[in-house]
Amino acid sequence: MAEQKSISRRRALTILAGGGFALLGGSSRRETLYEWRGMALGADARIVLAHADRQFADRTLGDVWREIERLENIFSLFRPRSALSKLNRTGVLRSAPLELIHLTRRAQALAAITDGAFDITVQPLWELYAAHFRAYPNDTSGPPMHQIDAVRKKIGTHLVRIEGSDIRLSPGTRLTFNGIAQGYITDRITALLKSRGWNNVLIDAGEIRGLGMHPDGRPWRIALANGIETLLADCAMSTSDGAGTRFTALAPQHHLFDPRSGLCAPADTAMSITARYATDADALSTALFVAPPEMHRRILARVPGARIVTARKV
Repeated sequence: MAEQKSISRRRALTILAGGGFALLGGSSRRETLYEWRGMALGADARIVLAHADRQFADRTLGDVWREIERLENIFSLFRPRSALSKLNRTGVLRSAPLELIHLTRRAQALAAITDGAFDITVQPLWELYAAHFRAYPNDTSGPPMHQIDAVRKKIGTHLVRIEGSDIRLSPGTRLTFNGIAQGYITDRITALLKSRGWNNVLIDAGEIRGLGMHPDGRPWRIALANGIETLLADCAMSTSDGAGTRFTALAPQHHLFDPRSGLCAPADTAMSITARYATDADALSTALFVAPPEMHRRILARVPGARIVTARKV
């Protein structure tokens, strides 16, 4: 019997997966479809996999949970002892975790690929908007432009320096990996599962990646909120939705900023992207959401295999 369960990731995606199924390859063994649910960087996370040995599946999912915890202790903005929190507090992190260095470098490359539409240094801008709407909850216009312009001087990946194993920020610059870390965690979970011998898995750790095929022999089928479906076979998908995280119910401003202007992109759209890796899909869905349409083709051409699934009004 087929199942259809909702995943509350940016309120945009539903994953469709099969129920039970026979092991492929002519074997008469029956496999159980296991589902793991948890959290990754504050978002609902879900992994669907199949195996005939429950104990092996349980051990694997235990390893997945520990890997998510380890990576959260690097990238979380909300854990005061995370590596990212320490970096933002002090402006320098010596002997930074290799994962933080690797993802910072990739984020800098993606900032160049997207002509600045994706930028991990927008955290001061988010803090400005959040403080403004805490002080003026009934306002609908957002912070004044002179404040936005002042904060924009602290934004830009050129203000982040990697010196050996150390990361250093220019004064006032702070990082957020919320537009890329969930994709990165998804990719890391994928690599872990592949190393354990899992070949057909659906992973949603904030972004979605289909490893191999659905065990009944077809690609993983993903349904968007508006009924459009896409198929994933060894690739990833991400959706950015302006309605996902508004600062107040009254104001149109939300968490997706154009780093170049300091303003929020229109809130009534959603952008879904597929790419080989969830890290790239995550960043590109953010970048193409805020970038004007005339930039989309040029940006996608720089990431082989990336494409727009749908850009729609919500």
